[in-house]
Amino acid sequence: MKEKRKTWQKTVIYSALKEMDSHPTAQELYEVLLRKGYNVGRSTVYRVLADAVNDGDIDNVYAADNKEHFDGDTKLHYHMRCKQCGRIYDSDVEYNPDINRMCDLVDKDFTVLRHNLEFVCICPECK
Repeated sequence: MKEKRKTWQKTVIYSALKEMDSHPTAQELYEVLLRKGYNVGRSTVYRVLADAVNDGDIDNVYAADNKEHFDGDTKLHYHMRCKQCGRIYDSDVEYNPDINRMCDLVDKDFTVLRHNLEFVCICPECK
């Protein structure tokens, strides 16, 4: 398998994403990079994010806005989505692997690898 190059663009994109706690879309991350003065092409941002998801370096999160959001935190965790503003937050609820085992017991023809759980809420800023 061909080893992927570590370019300055990839380094900047990863770094910016890991600094954010807002789970941005590719477009939002692209705009942040531009505001910070990085001359990174839009297609580069989209390609780097898609490759990073495929490689397991970052996670993607789909929200009610039907857009793909990105999360630099790859540890297993849950999310909270504000019903009013749509922002996605990390939840402090501990990931529960027992849910996978419960599913394995009921849905015997499937092998559960992991699960995603989203809490729909009203965030502190929208209260």
